[in-house]
Formats: sequence, C-alpha cells, structure tokens
Amino acid sequence: MGSVDVFEARTAPASGGGSARRRRPPAALRPMIINYTGFHTEFTAPRRRLELPTGCVTLVFTFSDGLWVSRTEDLGTARLRPAAQAMISGPRTVPAIGVHAGVVHGLEVNMTPQGCHRLFGIPMWHFEDAHVDLADVLGPQGRFLTERLQSLPTWTERFALLDGVFGARLDDNPSPASEVSGALSGLWANTRSLSRVSAATGWSARTLRSRFREHVGLSPKAVARVFRLQHALRMLAGGTAAAHVAAACGYHDQAHLSREVKSMTGLPPSRFVLLRGGLAPGSALDRMPGRVSSVMLSG
Repeated sequence: MGSVDVFEARTAPASGGGSARRRRPPAALRPMIINYTGFHTEFTAPRRRLELPTGCVTLVFTFSDGLWVSRTEDLGTARLRPAAQAMISGPRTVPAIGVHAGVVHGLEVNMTPQGCHRLFGIPMWHFEDAHVDLADVLGPQGRFLTERLQSLPTWTERFALLDGVFGARLDDNPSPASEVSGALSGLWANTRSLSRVSAATGWSARTLRSRFREHVGLSPKAVARVFRLQHALRMLAGGTAAAHVAAACGYHDQAHLSREVKSMTGLPPSRFVLLRGGLAPGSALDRMPGRVSSVMLSG
C-alpha cells in the first residue's frame, strides 16, 4: 500500500465541534488522486463556505442530509439545491457555495482532472457546467458506494474501500496524454506564457483546445486563468499588497486583478483577504496542499 500522510484538525469547542481526517492514497493512485478527507462537524448555527476555482476535481459523498450547494458567478443570487449522495464537481472558473445547517457528515476525494478522466473514462467536459451524480459515471457500483462507505465504522476502512475501488479502475483506461500533462505543468509554473506552453506540445491550437476539453474540462486559456488566480490568491492570503500581486502574476494593472478576482471568486481582493483571516494556502480550511480553495462566509 505504501506510506500514507494523515492530517487531523478539530475546531474550538466554544464555536461548536468538528473534525476532519485526511489521507493521501497509495502511490499508484497519487498521480490521479490528491487526497481523501473524511469530515464530521457539529455547529449550533448554519455555515456557508465559498469554494474557489482550483483547477481540480472534487467528489463528495454525503452521509447526512442538510447540505446544499450552488455554482454561481453572483453570490447574491446563488440558488442552492440539496446535495446528492455522491456528486462530482469538475474544474471551473466561477465559485461555488456550500451551506449546511450545522451538522454535516461525509467524505470528499480531490482529484486531478486527468486522474478523473482516467478513473471514470468519460470526457471531462461532462463536468464543466454542473455537479454530476456519481451513479451516472460508475453505474450500479456508484449508486451504492455511498451506502457502503457510510456503513463502515472508521475512516481508515472507508479510505481503504476507495483505494480498492479506484485501484481496480487503473487498467480500464489509458494513461493521460503526456502533452496535456506537460502543458498543465507549464501553465502552473508560468502563468504568463500560454503561447509558449501551447507551442511545446507540437499541436495546433485547435487540437490543444480539443484535448484540454476532453482531458481537463476547460480550455487552455481558462486553465491559465485559474492557475493565475491561484497564484494571486496565495500572495494575497500571504499579505502581499494587491499592486505587487498584479505585477507578479501578469495582470495588466491592479484594476485588472480586482476584476478577475471578483469575476472568479465573487469577492473583491480586499474582502477575500479579510475573510481568509491570514490563513496560509493549504490550511485546514483548504481542500488540498498549496492551493487556496475555500473561504468561510459565515459561521
């Protein structure tokens, strides 16, 4: 199975209670799956989380009712709907909102887009515009997977079940295209040079867009926007002044940075910084290491 990394966080009793159990998958699955997180929280008041674009895929299993989700460009007009027992949210350029009444129990799996494509074997554009029910991509196995997970007594056993389910699918579909993997790495490392990254694949712009839609779910330009946003949010969360962030991340000016942050997160930079409260990227609030994935809107 290989070594695993475990993270556990507990909230302050004065504001309610909760815990999260986080673990990386076995080595064979790590190119596809970033981590598993089991969560069980009990608060006395509803809580609203803003989920930011990260370029990754999140699969959520819900073991209790009372969780509502929305995907929107305007936080003021978000229309919430009850979460399915298992749902997948693909890469996106707009925020999502999750709301629960105080008690929420479930498990999430964070994946790379190419990992999701390989494990489920369907084009990633299926996940672009809405949450997708797991039964639609795994059939009967997906339909009963939530119940199987919920019936197990420990997070260790639940994570092991997912290791087995996903590990058994490794041979069902081919490995990701190296050109797409290289382009993604290049875009993450250099948010200013989309044309250079595209040229390195040896593909035409049309072919690159088609492959990205299939393997990632977003166009190369949209992926570059998300990665640049992530770099900007990391710097803003770390206390860097907005003018310096704009220059370092390749925005035309501070106004351009502000428009992009507001468009993609629903928040102006100053409000984002206030709500993050100084938390570093990859904190207990975030879904994965090195990225800024979440902001608590209330609680």
